[in-house]
Amino acid sequence: MAVTVQEAQKVQSVYVQREYHYKKIADKYMALYQLGKCTKEEWEAKRQEVKDMLPYPAGVDKKEALDKIVQLTGWSYSL
Repeated sequence: MAVTVQEAQKVQSVYVQREYHYKKIADKYMALYQLGKCTKEEWEAKRQEVKDMLPYPAGVDKKEALDKIVQLTGWSYSL
C-alpha cells in the first residue's frame, strides 16, 4: 500500500522531533556512558524515553514515508 502525503508528513514530523529530543535528552547520557559516569542501561533508557514519547504512526513504512518527503521536497535524512 502506498504511503499518503499525510502519513509521510506525520513520519517526518516524528523523525525531526526525535532527532531534537535525542540531542536534548539522550546524547548527554551517551557522553556520560562513554566517560564511565553512567551505565549503558541508563543511556538506553533515555533513548527509549524519547521513542515512547514520540512513536511513529502504526502501519506506515518509515523509509517509504521519508523517501516520499525527499521526492516531494528535496529534504534529506539518514537512518
